[in-house]
Amino acid sequence: MSYLGVGVSPGNVPVYHGTNLKVIDRRVRLAELVLRCVICGLGILAVVLVATDTQVKEIFSIRKKARFTDMKALVFLVVANGIAAAYSLIQGVRCVVGMVKGSVLFSKPLAWVIFSGDQEIISHL
Repeated sequence: MSYLGVGVSPGNVPVYHGTNLKVIDRRVRLAELVLRCVICGLGILAVVLVATDTQVKEIFSIRKKARFTDMKALVFLVVANGIAAAYSLIQGVRCVVGMVKGSVLFSKPLAWVIFSGDQEIISHL
C-alpha cells in the first residue's frame, strides 16, 4: 500500500522512500557553516565593541577615563568572546574542509571532542 512515495510498514509507521540524503547532508553542513560564521562574527564584534569603548566622567573638574580593563568582569567577557570566536573560526574551517573533501567526520573521538567543545563554549557564554 503506497501512495505519493509514502509506504506503510507492518507496524503502521510511515516510511518515506526516495529522499536524497546527499542533498540533506549538504544543507546540514551549509547550515552548520553559516551558524559558525555568524557566531564568529558576533564574537569578534562583541570583543571589538567592549575593548574599544571608553567613558569619561568629570567629577569636580577631575576627569576619569574608564576602560574595560578597569573591571575584571569585562576583561573576562572580552577573553571569553575571543575564545568563542576563535573556536568558531577553527570549526568553520573544519566545515569548509569537510565540504570540499566530501568526508563526514574523521572519527568518533573527534566527534566527541567537537561536541564537548561546543557545549563548553555555550556554557561559558
